[in-house]
Amino acid sequence: MPIYEYTCKDCGKDFEKIMSFSAKDIDSPECPGCKSHQTHRLISRVASYGGNAGGGSSSGSSCGSSGGFS
Repeated sequence: MPIYEYTCKDCGKDFEKIMSFSAKDIDSPECPGCKSHQTHRLISRVASYGGNAGGGSSSGSSCGSSGGFS
């Protein structure tokens, strides 16, 4: 199940919640800080590849343990 990020409209607390794909659209999860249901799902940041445009490393190999994510 995916992890969704939320913010509480009442207290401003940001939190994460593991929810099924179908449950995310049904109701707003409870804020762990103030117990309000006035929450809003956030757009999450994603990892991006920080390497060169060719996708490989300078050694010419596209495999390796460095990952290149930032």
